[in-house]
Amino acid sequence: MRTALLLLPALLATGCGLTTQVRPVPRGTLQIEGAAGGPLVKLGPVLPVPLSTVGARYGVADRVDVAAHAHLTSLAFGVAGLDVGGSGLVLEQDGAVPAVSLGGRVYGFTSVLSSRRASPRAYVEVSPTVSYLLGGRFLSYVSATGLVQLAGGRPLLSLAAGEEVRLGQWGVQLDLRWYQPDYATRFNAADWQGLQGMGALGVVLGVNYRFGGDER
Repeated sequence: MRTALLLLPALLATGCGLTTQVRPVPRGTLQIEGAAGGPLVKLGPVLPVPLSTVGARYGVADRVDVAAHAHLTSLAFGVAGLDVGGSGLVLEQDGAVPAVSLGGRVYGFTSVLSSRRASPRAYVEVSPTVSYLLGGRFLSYVSATGLVQLAGGRPLLSLAAGEEVRLGQWGVQLDLRWYQPDYATRFNAADWQGLQGMGALGVVLGVNYRFGGDER
């Protein structure tokens, strides 16, 4: 289990199966969500690492929500993971001027089902996002994410672009990501599919459902 916990920074760098927090959900809205995906790696065929999460988001104000997610994939390694955080809308969309939001999460991971437990690990993530809502249904966005371990270490970076489509109370979101674009993954044992040997490209697919609140 200690070895699994030491591998968590690499899992976190891949986004842990979380989609981008594009905009906060409306006040009074509860959103249940799940996501899966990660960096592309060549294992015969090129496939995304199947990282997955489930969680919920709630709109506490007109421009602010809070969220929490359980990390399912890490449990396969004997590690329990949880994140809590939220997002806020800093700037409303106004014609050609896009909306700007700021999301943040705190991650906690600890080994479980082991007689020899490793020390818990905690991480902080910050993600600014620029987005356009078209036709009240199509939400296009670009985002950057920085993540750092609270005990120290260099920040882990990723870039994302994607689309969320709202179908009534349902929503489907597709993130296209470039994980750690500043890191030469061509020197790694795993055959990560990056750009010019830097970082790893990846994909995360999310689905959500909303209860209550006002649609926007």
